[in-house]
Amino acid sequence: MTEELCDKIEKDEFFKNFLADKPSPELQLTVAISDQIGKLSEGIEQLSSALQKQVREQYGALLSQAKHAGTLNSSIESISSHIETLRFGAERLRRQITVPYELLETQTKVLGRLHEASHVLRQCARFLQVHKELARTSDLAEQAGIVNELEGLMEDVDLTKIDFLREEIGTVTKAKQRLLKVANRDLFEGILKNKQEQVDVCLRIFHNLKILPKCLNNVLETFSTYLRDAIKESFAGTDVAKLRKTGASSPAKERQDARQMKGPGKAPALTNSSNFRTKLWQALEWLFLDEMFGHCTQVLFLQKCLLQLPLGDDYKLAKEFDRQFWDNLEKLLMKSFKSAQSHVTQTLQQGLPKLLSLARGLETKVDHQFTFGEKVFSSLEAGYLEKCANNFKVALADVDFPNQEVIDTLVRVASTELNAAIVDPRLIDLVTGVLCVSNKDLWNKIERNVKLGSDTQQVVDNPNVSQSQNITLANIIHYHHEAINRLVSNLGPKFAGLEASKRLTSSLIEGKTITLAILQPLIASIHSAVNVILLSMHREPGLNSNNISTAGPSLYMKELQDFIIRSWSTHILPFNDRAVIEEAGQSLAIRCIELFVQNLVTIRPISFAGRQRLKADCHHLEGALKPIVPDLSSLGKSFRLLRAMASLYTVTPQELVNQTADVGGVVPPYIVLFMLFGYAGNDMASPHVTAGWGNEKLLQWLESHSSERDRLELITGALQKYRTVVRQKNITQYDPIFPIVTNYLENVKKHLN
Repeated sequence: MTEELCDKIEKDEFFKNFLADKPSPELQLTVAISDQIGKLSEGIEQLSSALQKQVREQYGALLSQAKHAGTLNSSIESISSHIETLRFGAERLRRQITVPYELLETQTKVLGRLHEASHVLRQCARFLQVHKELARTSDLAEQAGIVNELEGLMEDVDLTKIDFLREEIGTVTKAKQRLLKVANRDLFEGILKNKQEQVDVCLRIFHNLKILPKCLNNVLETFSTYLRDAIKESFAGTDVAKLRKTGASSPAKERQDARQMKGPGKAPALTNSSNFRTKLWQALEWLFLDEMFGHCTQVLFLQKCLLQLPLGDDYKLAKEFDRQFWDNLEKLLMKSFKSAQSHVTQTLQQGLPKLLSLARGLETKVDHQFTFGEKVFSSLEAGYLEKCANNFKVALADVDFPNQEVIDTLVRVASTELNAAIVDPRLIDLVTGVLCVSNKDLWNKIERNVKLGSDTQQVVDNPNVSQSQNITLANIIHYHHEAINRLVSNLGPKFAGLEASKRLTSSLIEGKTITLAILQPLIASIHSAVNVILLSMHREPGLNSNNISTAGPSLYMKELQDFIIRSWSTHILPFNDRAVIEEAGQSLAIRCIELFVQNLVTIRPISFAGRQRLKADCHHLEGALKPIVPDLSSLGKSFRLLRAMASLYTVTPQELVNQTADVGGVVPPYIVLFMLFGYAGNDMASPHVTAGWGNEKLLQWLESHSSERDRLELITGALQKYRTVVRQKNITQYDPIFPIVTNYLENVKKHLN
C-alpha cells in the first residue's frame, strides 16, 4: 500500500466523510446508495490491488516468517511441557515441607499449653505454700511482705480464674485491707503520741507492701490539709481557746468535726477591727508556735523513724521527706497570703515584723532544722515598706529649712521602724534602704538652702548672714549624723553586725559631703590669706642687719598668729563636726609649715642675727598652730620638719650638709639646697631668681611640681647658669658654697637613680 493511494483516499471528500468518527448525514443523503456502494467497492478494489502487490513483492519474507512461526510454536510447546513438569515437582516438594511443619506446629502448641499449665501449677503450689506462711505468722510487717509476694504471684498468673484458689485469694485481699487499715490508723496515732515502735511497724508494713512512697505522699497531703485549715481558721480570727482544742495533737476525727462546726475561712462576726486584729495575732501565734511547730516535730519524728529502717530504694525519698513537707508549707503560706481578704492582708503587712518574729520563733523552737525562705513573706513586704516610707515622709513633710526638731522626729521614726524590723535581716535591710532614701531627701532639702558664692568665702570679718546659715545647716547635718550613730549603737551588736548597719553609716558620707562643700571655700580663703602673710616674710625689716632683736615674734608672725586665732574661732570653730574641723586643722597646719619653710629658705640676703630671729619664729609658729592642732606631734613628718628647721637654720653650710646627708630624712633635699644658696654670694643667684621668678611664682611652681626630681632639675639649671656667669665674667674662683652644693646635689641624684 503506497503512500499516494493513502493520501488519495484520505483527501477524497466521500472517503474522508466515511472515515470520520461522525460521518455527515447531509453528505450521505446527497449521494445515491448505489453510487455510495460503487464508490466503496472501487476503493476496496484499489486497496486489495495494493495489498496483493505488496504480498507479491514480499513473498520471500512472508515465507521466512511463516517458517519461523512454526519453529516458535514448537519451542513454546516444549517449554510448556517443562513448566508443567516443574510445577508438579514444586507441588510434591511443598507437600514434603508443609506436612512436617504443620505437625511440628501442632506439637509446639501442645507443648506451650503444657508449659503454661505447668507454670500455673507451680505458681499455684507456690501460692499455697506462701499462703500457709501468712496464716502461721502474727507479725504484721511480715504479713505485709507475704501479701506483697502473693500479689506478685497473682499478677504473674491470673489465679483468680482457678476455682480451688478463690478462698485463699479472698483471704489475701482481706489481709491486705486489714493491714492497710491498721497501718493507717496506728501510723497517725504513733506520730501524735511519739510511739517509735508503733510507727516503725506501720512504716515496715507500707514498705513491704511497696506503697511507702504513696503513704508518705498521703501523710504530706494530710499535713497540708490540716495546715491549710489551720491557716484559714487563723485568718478568720477564730478564738485561740477553740483552736487549741483542735490542735496538731488532737485526733484527725476531732479536727474534722471541728472544721465542719466552725466553717473555716468564713468571715468572722467581729465587733470592731481592733478586736479582730487582736484575735488574728493570737491565732497566728497559735498557728506558728503551736500548730506548725507540732507538725514540724511530727515530721522530724517520722523522718527519724524512716531513716532507721532499711528502706533500700525508698531511702532517698525518706531523706527528702522533711524538705518536701517544708516546701509544701512555704507554698501554702505564700498562696494564703496572696489570696487572703484585704483586711487580713493589710493587718499582716502592717504587722510584718510581728509575723516574722513568730516565724523566727518557730525556727528557734525547731533548732533551725526548718527555716523560711525570703520569698515566703515577700508579698507582704511592699505594703510594709510603703507604710514605713509614709512614716518617714510625714517626718519631713512641709519642711523647707530642716532643724533639730525635724531631725529628732526623723530619728524617732527610724528608731521605731528599725527596732521593729530587727527581727529579720532581710526586712531590716529593706527598711534601712527606705531610711537612706529619707536621709537623701533631707540632704536635698539642706542642699537647697546652702549659700555659695563670693560672700561665703570671706574670713576677714565676722560671719555674714549666708555664712551663718551655712554653719547652721552644717551643724544640722552633724546633729543628724550623731543621732544616726547613736541609733546604730542603741540597736546593739546584732544590728551592728549586719550589712544594713554598714550601709546606713556609709550613706552618711553623702551628708558630710555637703559640710565639706560649705567648709572648703572658708579653708581655701584661710590658706590663701596664710600664703599672703607668709610671703610678707620677705619684706620683714632688719633681716640682713646684725642689730635686729630676737625677742618676741616677727611682725608677719604676729599677723599670722592673730589671723589664725581670729579666723579659726569665728569661721571654723562654730562648726560642730569636730572630725571635719580636726582634719581641716591638720591640713591647714601642714600647709602653714610647708609655706613657712619654703619662704624661710628662699630669703636672701640675711644676716646671722636675722637667722636667729627666724629661728625663733619657728617656735612662735608652733604656738600659732596650737589653737587649730593642740597636739602638733600628730602632724608627723611636717612637725618634725619644723623642729628640724629650728635647729638647722643657724648652722654652717658644712654642718647643714653633714646633718642632712642621710637620704630619706625629714628635710627634703631641695630645701637643703635652697638653704645652701642662702649662704652664697650675689653672683650665685637662687634657682627661682635665675629663672626670672618672684617668690610667689616659685611657691606656685613648687605646689604644682611635687616631684623631687623636678625640683632638683630647677636647681641644676641654676648651677649651670652660674657656671656660665663665671665664664662670662672671667671669675677665677667659684663661690665657696658652689662645690658644697654640687657635691650634695650629685649625692642626692645618685640615690634618686
